[in-house]
Amino acid sequence: MIGGFIALALFVALAVRYVVVAVRLWGHPERAPDAAQSFSVRGAPGWALTRGVVVVAASFVLMAVMVIALVVGLAVTRTQKPAEPWLGISAVSIGGMLLCWLLILLIGIFNKPRFLVLPYLRDKRRL
Repeated sequence: MIGGFIALALFVALAVRYVVVAVRLWGHPERAPDAAQSFSVRGAPGWALTRGVVVVAASFVLMAVMVIALVVGLAVTRTQKPAEPWLGISAVSIGGMLLCWLLILLIGIFNKPRFLVLPYLRDKRRL
């Protein structure tokens, strides 16, 4: 049970962090190069994740919702299997996370859907 609360705190903190990053990047183009460096992989800037930071933030929020539902379900039922409504919330959150990952791939490769890409990076094409 304590592990569940630790996971809950971790995922909520990550969700809040990425929502703050997305809000800051949406209105401040000068922060984009620093964000791309923070998302870098093997030294290459992470422009795909920077362009799709809104979807990344949504993915972390859905992960936090999933963990909240599982922890609350365990606490309410006091068993190893969460109650069915909580399990349903978790299943919907997992489906939403999979959709977010697909959107991140689409943004990284094709820069589409454009309304989810940061306005000042909509013309940037390369990964």
